[in-house]
Amino acid sequence: MPHNAAAPRVLPAPALGAPPVPRVPVPERWTLPNGARVVFLPRAGIPQVALRLVLPAGSSADPAEYPGTAALVASLLTEGTRGYDATALNARIDALGASVGAHAGHDFAEVEMTLLAGTLDEGIPLLAEIVTRPTFPEDETERVRAEMLDAFEARQDEPANVADDRTLAEVYGEGHPYGRPSFGTAEGVGAVPREALAAFHAARFRPEGAFLVAAGDFDPAELRALLESAFAHWTGGAEPVAYPAAPARPACAGERVEIPWPDSAQGEIRIAGTGMVRTDPRWVVASVANYILGGSTILGRLGSNLREDKGWTYGVRSAFSAGVAPGGWVAETAVEGEFTPRAVEEMLGEMRRMMTEPVPEEELRRAKDALILSLPRAFETPARVASRFATLEAYGLPRDYWERFPEQVEAVTAEDILAVSREHFDPARVVCVTVGGAASGEQVEESEEEE
Repeated sequence: MPHNAAAPRVLPAPALGAPPVPRVPVPERWTLPNGARVVFLPRAGIPQVALRLVLPAGSSADPAEYPGTAALVASLLTEGTRGYDATALNARIDALGASVGAHAGHDFAEVEMTLLAGTLDEGIPLLAEIVTRPTFPEDETERVRAEMLDAFEARQDEPANVADDRTLAEVYGEGHPYGRPSFGTAEGVGAVPREALAAFHAARFRPEGAFLVAAGDFDPAELRALLESAFAHWTGGAEPVAYPAAPARPACAGERVEIPWPDSAQGEIRIAGTGMVRTDPRWVVASVANYILGGSTILGRLGSNLREDKGWTYGVRSAFSAGVAPGGWVAETAVEGEFTPRAVEEMLGEMRRMMTEPVPEEELRRAKDALILSLPRAFETPARVASRFATLEAYGLPRDYWERFPEQVEAVTAEDILAVSREHFDPARVVCVTVGGAASGEQVEESEEEE
């Protein structure tokens, strides 16, 4: 720069305005003659249709003696029907250029089909065939059962899986359906007879209480006619699931469960407690609070501390889980083994800070913007649209929930964050499970030696 040149002017960064309000599709609804509800969101452009059929057939409805029944039934839906054996059924799905998947969560079973708009007239009858007419053939049942049992055995070889499963049991207790994974137990899957699978399907896969969400490029009148025809023979309803009362806090709240894992290079950490039902009016407040604490792997306080500042982990996150009954909340990470006890203390310290210090306005603003600006991505594809509106129907949320979501986020205050944090992030109300890594006692001994 020449000696007499003027110094360049540094202009202030422009002030950020409010995040734009996302455009949320507006669905239409009707009820089929058999009682099944239909939510449809037609959108021209991408010649694709996503169908998501949701039924009250999750693991919470498993027979008490056979945990895993719902998961096994869902896995067998595409393994043979009255009209197709497994090979012919999967060939038919491929011929339509479609994909079909079925799984069972704690509360619901879901069957998803994605197909081209031009094959909708053939895809809808095939979906009805899969959902309403499975045969649970013996050879396929035993093959899938064996695969699930192998997966159970392999699962016990991974510290992360052991930590996840033990955490559910500690938070809910073994008597609550949320107290075990939705895929059940090896004992239940190994023992359940084919007759019990067929009986579960006959009792739970019924139209009353079920709903279907359709999103994509289709004509609503055509879709309605196809559904009424394909599902005309499907009738009846399922008995409501009776959920036991969820504990207000884990039975061993404030305690630590340490599971040794010889020669482990990492320590798996889970800090967990009870959450809230999905319809709780504080859900949005809890979502903002959780984002600040650990909803963002990098920007959340847990990630900033353990990953960015100390370099003990590749990632740490926290989340509330949705449920018909009160779900849970968990913070989880894996750290270098020697730092396990110190990482636990750092996580608990960040939780205490959430419940004792008001969140600074800048940090609150960043969390709000992140949640609002992420919403448009939730509606980018037919499959994502179907997923978001399935959430509304499954939990009975207001029909304008997604439209009002930005204003609800904007309304959250620092005082709201403190209140929900005191209820859910209080170290006295959670349980800490660690698998592998240094035990807390070992860490104390090391500290004493250093002194």
